[in-house]
Amino acid sequence: MELYLQFGYGMMAHCKHLIKNWQSGTVILSPRDQDIDQMNGFVPDIHKVGGQVVFDPQFYVPHADHGRLTSHSFWPSDYSTALFNSVDVRRMLAVLRDEYNSPYETPFFILPGSRSSEINDNWYNYHTLIINEAQNLNVHENIYFTLCLSQEAMNSEEAIHDVLEYMDTWNVQGCYVVPEPSNNRYLVDNPNWLVNLMDLTAGLKLQGKQVVVGYANHQMLNLALTKTDAIASGNWLNVRSFNANKFNNPEDSVSRRSTWYYCPQSLSEYQIPFLDIARRLGILSDLRTDTENLSGYADILFSGAQPTTVKYGDRESFRHYLQCLRMQAQNTVKESYIETKESIKLRLEGADRLTKYFNDNGIRGKDRDFSDVVDSNLSALNVFHRLRGMVLSHKWDSI
Repeated sequence: MELYLQFGYGMMAHCKHLIKNWQSGTVILSPRDQDIDQMNGFVPDIHKVGGQVVFDPQFYVPHADHGRLTSHSFWPSDYSTALFNSVDVRRMLAVLRDEYNSPYETPFFILPGSRSSEINDNWYNYHTLIINEAQNLNVHENIYFTLCLSQEAMNSEEAIHDVLEYMDTWNVQGCYVVPEPSNNRYLVDNPNWLVNLMDLTAGLKLQGKQVVVGYANHQMLNLALTKTDAIASGNWLNVRSFNANKFNNPEDSVSRRSTWYYCPQSLSEYQIPFLDIARRLGILSDLRTDTENLSGYADILFSGAQPTTVKYGDRESFRHYLQCLRMQAQNTVKESYIETKESIKLRLEGADRLTKYFNDNGIRGKDRDFSDVVDSNLSALNVFHRLRGMVLSHKWDSI
């Protein structure tokens, strides 16, 4: 399972740096955060260092009022669902092809898709129109359907079942899944939501489709058990967890934000003063990232000095997180379904033990502490195994 970089506010330098270090990688472009001129300058830089880009139209909220997003040439000037006919769709898709995909040599074409709460025949007919027009225009040899589901849909077993039935009728090569988290939480504590996401991605893979899950974080590492092809993540929380409100905010609000350190083995993030406490108690080394993650960005925190006194800021924090997440994603899929399941289970159980140990010593991750969601993730893992384990174990090598 690969890690794609989800472009967002302040991601340009991180993308260039990480792709250059990795000598490969994929960036999902964001029209909310870049105008066409900025993209035209940014994309060649990514290509030069061995990377590639895909374009997300971010049509999640058709009535969005974010100035930069709606100023792009593909955005409808006067959107109305009732009047959004084949002519409008064709114009939008042609612009996306000619200005945002073909010039950037994208490996696949992400279709525009809106956030959906109800999955029914109207939903199916609307998206069938988009798919048919895309195929008529020959927009790309690899077409990915955007499946952005509201938290209500994500919590509904029936909705997930209906989505999979409808998806099976469409001749698309892949699916770009954008799930809205339950209760808009960064780390989801609803096991049913987690099971539904795993069931959805597994069902899509069993249909022979490629699957990319956008706006993801380390909780989505479990999707390796569904053979998901890639998850996408970025720097701030609004590119690690989907929230439709960001597409209606014309300005980037600047609030006082803390710097965090990601501890991969505990699947938790900690503010730097808590590392001071760990140093004081003589257990700071237990928080240090394993060398297998190939991240030196946070080494200075463990140099012997008090962590809050060293030069460790947002730049190091974001790059450390994304480097570790990439290594974790790539190393989670094993030779067989059972090996992958056991690997994920061991990771979760290890995180459970470590977070309890850290919490007992006063080291807490606040709303990014994985101890709050370990049980939900273990539950989802067990339920998913009962639902899909036999089929996936049999078809592991072919999906």
